Amino acid sequence: MKLQIILAILAISCITEGAKILAIFPYQGKSHYIMFEPLVIGLARAGHSVDVVSHFPPKESIRGLNHISLQGSLYTFVNNMTTTYVKSLIGTKAIEFISYQGPNDLCNLMRLHQLQGIINTDKNYDLMLTQVLGSNCYLALAHKLKLPVVNIETSTMFPWAHDPFFESTYPSFIPCQLTTFTNDMRFMERVENLITTLYSKFLFYYYDKTVSEPIARKYIDDFPSLADIYYNISMVLVNSHWSIHGARPTNPAIVEVAGLHIDETQVLTEELEVFLNSAKDGVVYFSTGTMLKSDSFPKEKILAIYNSFAELSNYKVLWKGNMDNMPEGLPTNVKMVPWVPQFAVLRHPKVKAFVTHGGLMGTLEAIHAGVPMVGIPFFGDQMLNVGGYAYRGFAVYLNYETLNKESFSEALNEVLTNPKYQSNIARVSRLFKDRPLSPLKKAIFWIEYVIRNGGETLKSSGRHLYWFQYYLIDVGLFLLTITMLAFFVLFTVSRKLTGFIWGTQNCNVSVKQKTF
Repeated sequence: MKLQIILAILAISCITEGAKILAIFPYQGKSHYIMFEPLVIGLARAGHSVDVVSHFPPKESIRGLNHISLQGSLYTFVNNMTTTYVKSLIGTKAIEFISYQGPNDLCNLMRLHQLQGIINTDKNYDLMLTQVLGSNCYLALAHKLKLPVVNIETSTMFPWAHDPFFESTYPSFIPCQLTTFTNDMRFMERVENLITTLYSKFLFYYYDKTVSEPIARKYIDDFPSLADIYYNISMVLVNSHWSIHGARPTNPAIVEVAGLHIDETQVLTEELEVFLNSAKDGVVYFSTGTMLKSDSFPKEKILAIYNSFAELSNYKVLWKGNMDNMPEGLPTNVKMVPWVPQFAVLRHPKVKAFVTHGGLMGTLEAIHAGVPMVGIPFFGDQMLNVGGYAYRGFAVYLNYETLNKESFSEALNEVLTNPKYQSNIARVSRLFKDRPLSPLKKAIFWIEYVIRNGGETLKSSGRHLYWFQYYLIDVGLFLLTITMLAFFVLFTVSRKLTGFIWGTQNCNVSVKQKTF
């Protein structure tokens, strides 16, 4: 018996420790790969063999990690997006960008010899990791290679990301990430949230069928519709957490791993350490992420920010930006650098506020570090992120269109001087970090679980139901019909009974009259 147990444990170990994993990340945005990279490195260090296709080669060789580079094949989004451009990607226009324009670039990468080698490979992989951002086309490859798929969402869940697991989007209290709403929506906000959610899903599936699928069929033969393959993916790892995005009904196939990218071993350079420590009252850190250039702000807005920072005479300001393209007049208390080890900066005890564009990766680092924020959102999910943080009381929402010296100073002073922001971020930070496993270990465990067991048992038990059965519309109509029928019968019987009684009484009256 003991020998059987030992052999069973060894068999399970062989299934996972040494699995062959294919990871395909065709999107050229660095901000997304910030989440993918620690995951594939973590899987390699856990003993798996990982083939990674991306635009961002690792800085150093890692045992078990084979990077297949797409670098140079597409125009990458790294510190080169202007404010004018990103402001055009608001609301459902973002869906049109990633699901209509995006597939023409991302799906056609299959023509490259790097991906042709994988399409025609004889290698037996055990699982595929990818991001279903706006196109499903690489799921055709998973079908050809007969691989279970784990989707990775670098944001909160897109409306269509719930569908493979027969999970409702709960638009009554979960805001679509393309809106500016919070979990506490008024009636008309719920109406708009529902319409945005349904329209976003329609656009995704429409472009999936008319744009992504025809491109995929140019490179891969004989696969069912991409939607059918999508409905069979095993799991999604999502960059959310109940402490900041609200608790919601869910199922085990949707795994929250917010903060997976945070590197707690990150350290400051000596130069930055000296600068941060030199601050008398504290430090304000300002960054617009890895894609958006802060030097693309209009000159009058940059000068307004300069003047506001200059008034913080007892504070130092660390600004991630390119000084070469900035107007003259940078205040003496401001240090501008092209790159910083961001989490190391945010968790420095002198840092008192983070001025951010509202990107999820950076704001999750601020939450982990316990730093309140001034958010200036531009596009995508940034409005939702900053709006949610302001709703929970650890950030101030500042509209870019109305940004001037007065509004910027007011927002910054509010965060720096009102103790409620520090108190609220400390509480949320504690909740965010209080977990049985780190996000990376949790993600690795569930990926290994799918390799061992598949993903079918994790999906909703109601996935065999039609939508009208899932929402009990048929039951509701049945009960309504029965109720109406009962009322009809009761009304009919009452009417006939009343008629009979009145008829009997009238008959008795007539008999009495005849007697007299």
